[in-house]
Amino acid sequence: MAIVGLDIGTNYTKVTADGRNVLLYPSIVAFGEEKDWSLKGETGGLHVGDRALALLKAVEGIEVYRPIQDGRVVHTSFIELAKYGIRRLSVEPEAIATGLPVKSSKKEREELRSQLEKEFKVRVLVFPEPVGTLASMGLDTSVCVDIGFGTTDILILSEMEYIRGDTMLSGVDKLYESLEVLIRDKAGITVLPEELTKLLLNEDYTIGRVRSGKKIVIRREEVLAEYERLMKSWAEKIVNRTKNMLEGLSTTLLNNFIVTGGGVLLPGVFETLKEGFSDIGEIKKPEDPIASNAIGYHILAKTFLGAKDTPDGERAEEVRDEKREKKRKA
Repeated sequence: MAIVGLDIGTNYTKVTADGRNVLLYPSIVAFGEEKDWSLKGETGGLHVGDRALALLKAVEGIEVYRPIQDGRVVHTSFIELAKYGIRRLSVEPEAIATGLPVKSSKKEREELRSQLEKEFKVRVLVFPEPVGTLASMGLDTSVCVDIGFGTTDILILSEMEYIRGDTMLSGVDKLYESLEVLIRDKAGITVLPEELTKLLLNEDYTIGRVRSGKKIVIRREEVLAEYERLMKSWAEKIVNRTKNMLEGLSTTLLNNFIVTGGGVLLPGVFETLKEGFSDIGEIKKPEDPIASNAIGYHILAKTFLGAKDTPDGERAEEVRDEKREKKRKA
């Protein structure tokens, strides 16, 4: 059975057809106007991902959408993000597995499922976002803190049963908003989230603009001190909110304490979280915190749908059989 794991985030979309290789691209959709001159044979139309991001930075007169905001679908162009990824993977899915924030309403989940099913004419499964990471790590009992761009999700599972969860409407975006204000005040230019990510993660990357007839360049070392100050305050809020969620829980649920999402890859974030949670337990992160949810959705879908046509499907079936046997013996 051909299954697609789909994670449409506020900032990036992640999609996989095999549970191993994950395609990553910006969650941006642009609708261009008719061009007076076209040197690439393009006359406007629809642009998705990196191409849409390039247009956003360089071209005026286009409509640009980020279809996911604060963990919610705010524009139907999210379908274009899904279609683009599936087309790039050259797969005709028989099922799609995706996720929404823990505190998404039943109505939101049903609307997402219905829209994807209508578009692709396949079975669609919707999971709480962090459960994908846990499935990718082979865990069924865990605390998981998923720091995405638009939201931070906290999920507590016991033998794959939902115990407690929460969604903070504060992710990397809140950290970037504060940093962007500092850059705008200092240099008089606005920067995109994707540019800030590259600036923080790549020492050689610079952000450049032309302002008042002059070239303005922002370098990593110029913002790093302010970033570290803002980051520690931001991370502290996540730690405190998580600790409130854990109050009164059995310590056995903390044997696997996972932090995931693109936020944990930013400079100093994992180390700051590790220190903040040190009086509770040791935190871990998946091998690829950005792709882990999409990979886990793929694995979960194979388990739920009983697919056995790939090694991943066979492993999922074995896990399900082991759980059934454990419950029978109990």
